[in-house]
Amino acid sequence: MDSHLYKRIWVLTLLSFLFMDTTAVVAQATSTQAPIVKLGRVTAADFDLAASGLDSTAEAEVLYDHGSVRFDLRNNTFIMEFTRHRRIRILKKSALNRGTVEIPTFKGEGAEREYMVGIDGYTHNLNGQNVTTDKLTRAGMVSERVSDQVTLEKFTLPNVREGSIIEYRYVLQTPFSVAHNPRTWAFQEEIPVRWSEYNITIPNYFYYKIIMGGYLGLTEQKQRSVSMNLLPGVPDTPAIVYHFAIANVPALESEDYITTTRDYTSKVEFELAKVQIPNGLIKDFTVSWETLDKTLLMADWFGNQYKKAPFLRDVATLIRSQNPTDSLARLSAAYDYIRKSIKWDGSNSYSCKSTRKIFEAKKGDAGDINLLLIALLRELDFDANPVLLSTRSHGRVMEEYALTRQFDYVVAHVHTNGQEIMLDATDPFIKMGMLPKRCLNQTGRLVVPDQKSRFVSLLPTERDTELTSGQFTLADDGEVKGTMKHSRGGYSGWSARSVYQTDGEAKYLEQILKKRPNWQLNTTEITGVSNPAAAFESNHTLVIADAYTEAGDRIYLNPMLTEGRTQNPFKEKTRLYPVDFGAPIEEAFMATFTLPQGFAVEELPKAAVISLPDKAGRFSYQVLHTGNQLQVVSRLSLRKPIYFAEEYGALRELFALIVTKHAERVVLKRGEVAKK
Repeated sequence: MDSHLYKRIWVLTLLSFLFMDTTAVVAQATSTQAPIVKLGRVTAADFDLAASGLDSTAEAEVLYDHGSVRFDLRNNTFIMEFTRHRRIRILKKSALNRGTVEIPTFKGEGAEREYMVGIDGYTHNLNGQNVTTDKLTRAGMVSERVSDQVTLEKFTLPNVREGSIIEYRYVLQTPFSVAHNPRTWAFQEEIPVRWSEYNITIPNYFYYKIIMGGYLGLTEQKQRSVSMNLLPGVPDTPAIVYHFAIANVPALESEDYITTTRDYTSKVEFELAKVQIPNGLIKDFTVSWETLDKTLLMADWFGNQYKKAPFLRDVATLIRSQNPTDSLARLSAAYDYIRKSIKWDGSNSYSCKSTRKIFEAKKGDAGDINLLLIALLRELDFDANPVLLSTRSHGRVMEEYALTRQFDYVVAHVHTNGQEIMLDATDPFIKMGMLPKRCLNQTGRLVVPDQKSRFVSLLPTERDTELTSGQFTLADDGEVKGTMKHSRGGYSGWSARSVYQTDGEAKYLEQILKKRPNWQLNTTEITGVSNPAAAFESNHTLVIADAYTEAGDRIYLNPMLTEGRTQNPFKEKTRLYPVDFGAPIEEAFMATFTLPQGFAVEELPKAAVISLPDKAGRFSYQVLHTGNQLQVVSRLSLRKPIYFAEEYGALRELFALIVTKHAERVVLKRGEVAKK
């Protein structure tokens, strides 16, 4: 079997494999058929469609979204012609802005530009039993240059109002000199979609990897062989038409505890693997990780920025003289030097034009700072190398595809004394060896010479720890007086320290009181402010108003005071996506209350314990009574940073119990009462 035929079979096998799990979905959806939609033609019956059932609160719904791509040859240049036809029903006034559409197009030099060759648009409204239609005119269209290479083709549909059905179709031509890959098609968006369909006709000269994303199964997936006229003198070019469709797609909303919705959007995308023209061009576009690693190491904007940095020699000499024998002390000193002397501008990147200029300017983006850190560590003879990664908001890295566009960040990796340590010098408030939460996105690529590059896990080295303790007495008029200590460690400590150092103590306390308006702080002492390795602790003497209620001869006290969980963050019964906390969680609240004279305990909340399967988490709650004192102990331990969809039910149940127990009250009664 020759190589190009093998590649073709490999690509198609990948496609078949990706659809294996959708067979059941397709079988269940036999009653769902593609709607017949003609541009500009809407009847009164179309306005009687029942609201989508997928989301009764939706401001709009996509009734029909059809995309197609075909290849053509013009002026000896291959182009991809993308046609899109969308029909949207406006359900609420908040969706009126959907009547304005913006389509970014590339405008480079000469032939390196995309062409919008046709736009049609209509707004349909129901007046009684009659449908009136307003057509998009030239006056509603405008081109807006937003950069040297990007132009927005904008149009505003006329007379859009609540209840309107709007639709538009456009044709965009993209030469191969601009892009080799057809546009990614997202079946899912922030509003419900009744029908989404993508058809692409690929000549057999082009071999694409087809990549499916998301958690929804396809309603339809078909492929068929056809012939097309593409090359001069070759009347019947073999091609394959791929058809993908999903019906009744729920809105994709940003839920709590996810990385980015892009990681979960149901979509199909294409990556060019090879071009083979008969009696002509043969070019392999597939890049291996080994090839990509080599390219990065030789790049002026990457590897050559940290291999040699003689301008850092004096700094390295000073650090050596101050730490002659302790290598970890030298590492810490170099790390502190960069993060305290070079200010991060808030931008993500993995490249640098000149580490020398960054060193002189004392400011740069993530790539500038961390490649400069690697350069300094190498001057100190550390085995330091870059780790390319994708931040949580950028999306996860797919190890199957060697693509630099998957990355948007770089950190330093150091191998010393048998340890592997990762460092990010953009943040002056984080402990050495901890990566900011934005970097905790499962996997990164360690780039080292001699074909020794590899993927490394980006796992949290610390927990998200918050411990609270207090000593209180019940005063008059519902007040509780006493002391409270908050101790935050790991990622919780880093977050609190960052806010305190950035905003100052006054604003830090202001934020605390905003969440606890019934607090009156008398004194506050905060420690661990400047030491990232220490716990960040705040000690308060305070009065809490309305902490208990008194009715007749009884007092009702919630012993969690203001520190209990009042809402379950997991409201939906089911969830398709993992729950990603970023780091394991450890929370504890312990408080002791001295009871007022003349009162005894009538009723206590019952103790409770719940554990997740495989010891993945645990919550316990107990209120004890000894003499004239009450003690409450609430503990939550979530031992994993990520919980998968099949673990969601148990996790939701655990949090439901937390909310229930944190709402329960102790009942005190005047006089001698036996505890129930």
